[in-house]
Amino acid sequence: MFASLCTSNALFLDFDGTLVDFADRPEAVVVPSHLPTLLSELFTALNGAVALVSGRSIDSVDALLDLPLIPIAGGHGAEWRFNGTTQSVELSSSDFSNAVVLMAAFAASHDLLFENKSHSFALHFRQHPQLKTKVDQFLAEQIESLPDIRVIYGNCVREVQPRGMDKGKAVARFMQLPPFTGRRPIYIGDDTTDEDAFQWVNANHGWSVKVGGGMTAAQHRLNTVADVGQYLKDFLAELGNQPRG
Repeated sequence: MFASLCTSNALFLDFDGTLVDFADRPEAVVVPSHLPTLLSELFTALNGAVALVSGRSIDSVDALLDLPLIPIAGGHGAEWRFNGTTQSVELSSSDFSNAVVLMAAFAASHDLLFENKSHSFALHFRQHPQLKTKVDQFLAEQIESLPDIRVIYGNCVREVQPRGMDKGKAVARFMQLPPFTGRRPIYIGDDTTDEDAFQWVNANHGWSVKVGGGMTAAQHRLNTVADVGQYLKDFLAELGNQPRG
């Protein structure tokens, strides 16, 4: 066991590929029946120091989990909710607007799902994996050269958003707020979009955990979504055995 959860830790969790398995379409993911209760109990046991950090919009996660008390960052950190108040960064980049137009046209011409995630836009090719090379060639030729745009290379998805936002910054923002302040951060995620958070956590004396294979900056690894669920259940049991003071 790579880390012992105690009440001096703060827990940050990615959603897709970490708490739930991937599906062909984002709205088709299946939330395990035990997950909302597990997250709620961890939130209570850690005195509120639990947050979700997702590439989805907050509205998208809410539609699947409905846990409004748990802090959440959506859009890779572009929006966040804490103590019931939602805030977000301003999207005013002309490069971003141009990228959206180009990506929408590319998606329509190749029968790809083009998702509006409020603070980012995504091209999904999980249903057409043979188009990966063509998608990446399009991005390299028409999107990567836009100076104010960040291209995010995820698992069967490519996203664009204005520069200056990432999951590491999302974790850093939460860590400035009680009850997170002064705790050791633990971050669990599965994708390239989580690497910024892994690096921030590593630099701030926390534990970073990669779900699945592939190169990573994370210090530790779990193999599957089911393993993440068991890890969290085990630590909830451990927290329940700790003396309260």
